[in-house]
Amino acid sequence: MKLFPKPASKVILLMALACGCSLSTFAAEVDKGIVDPKKQSAQMVQEGLNYLILEQNKKAEELFIRAKSIDPYSEQAYNFLGLLYLQEGFNEKAESMLKQAISIEPMYPEALRNLGKLCLKEDRFKEACVYLKKTLSIDEKQPYTWYLLGMAQYFSGQNEEAIKSYETAFAMEPNLPVEARYNLGVAYHESSRYMDAVRCYEDVLKLEPQHINALNNLGLVYSILGERNRAVEVFKQVLALDEDNVKARINLGNVYLSTKDLVEAEKIYRSAISLDESDVSPRLNLGVVYYEKGEFEKARQEWEKLLEDEPNNVRVLSVMGAAYLERKDYVQAIKVFRQMNKLMPENGSVANTLGYLLTEQNSELNFASNLIETAIKQDKTNRATYFDSLAWVHYKQGDYKKAYNIQNKAIKILKLAHEPISSDIYYHMGKIQIELKNSIAAKKNFEEAIKSNTDADIVKLASESLSLISNSN
Repeated sequence: MKLFPKPASKVILLMALACGCSLSTFAAEVDKGIVDPKKQSAQMVQEGLNYLILEQNKKAEELFIRAKSIDPYSEQAYNFLGLLYLQEGFNEKAESMLKQAISIEPMYPEALRNLGKLCLKEDRFKEACVYLKKTLSIDEKQPYTWYLLGMAQYFSGQNEEAIKSYETAFAMEPNLPVEARYNLGVAYHESSRYMDAVRCYEDVLKLEPQHINALNNLGLVYSILGERNRAVEVFKQVLALDEDNVKARINLGNVYLSTKDLVEAEKIYRSAISLDESDVSPRLNLGVVYYEKGEFEKARQEWEKLLEDEPNNVRVLSVMGAAYLERKDYVQAIKVFRQMNKLMPENGSVANTLGYLLTEQNSELNFASNLIETAIKQDKTNRATYFDSLAWVHYKQGDYKKAYNIQNKAIKILKLAHEPISSDIYYHMGKIQIELKNSIAAKKNFEEAIKSNTDADIVKLASESLSLISNSN
């Protein structure tokens, strides 16, 4: 046996034994005067990866750690150690290792993709997008990475971009997991591409006929498309597979409610409540059933019970507010919308509604004006409607010229957009013209209000005003 010329050779021998590499191999390397830490590290990484595949994580971890101690610049050792920690749920340790890998090699696609996975797992969706896009900038032919990017984009609110990424993934690999097809269907669904969503959900069900979420969503799309019989059939199919599925019961109840089958709607909502009393939806909608049946007090009691548990539940407040508005109970409606405005100060529709209600009650007109002006700034899409409300405030305050200018602006915006003009907008303009002593223009606006016929009560008021003008002439 050949003696090693230096004491350090004993260390090399121990390293060879510790690494699980053959003594003869290392002896040959030493004979040549070559000891390559990178090669040793790479061999350990490969052996560790084999253990990782076999789910022998402890042995894999030991080898990855030894590999990076031999070669501190081994991006692979850090990457696979990060991947192992990610699989075991040690996210902080995983992130540290993966970031070390890309600090060594910034364009290391595997580490970038693994960081993207980690960010997805932790709901850090925007960061996930950054890492996954970097991965694809290095190698765009990675269908699974495109799919992961689609998920990150979807959950960060970039639905259209998510669809493009999903579609790119399927163009490269049509046989992605079933969940990928389902997620594409959800993205189509939320983009109102309902026929594409139906196709995806049906493809999922061909592969997994008992995919509950796909069935539930398919039923929802059918109900949106007006295919209510098919929707009922699908939701019943879900309940045949899972009789305790609360979501399917609520969805089925909603279909019955939309078709005014109030008896069946009440039955199915009650069954959903019996399974989960904490779910707001069936209790809220049971109140709607009572309301539709003309039993308002029972509806109100049901909603009040929900508000006892969650006083700031906007869904419940919205339904109650709408009910009070429809009943023209403006005092109660103002209370509800005032609370909603505090909860959602940036919601233009709520601010405008509250402002208009106060105006109708001839109450807090300056506050009403401020609310509506805020709504106009927040929601330019509906500014014509809000201008009508603001004009009505100024009418109530007696500033008729200002009211006219604002109302005229509202009408011009609607005409330019080729949108229908409601009866109340013409009626308000007619009332303003009366105060401006322009009876001819007022008469024309009242006639337009009657012709528009969007609100029976307003049409009645317009008819009465028209009669007054005719009688005065």
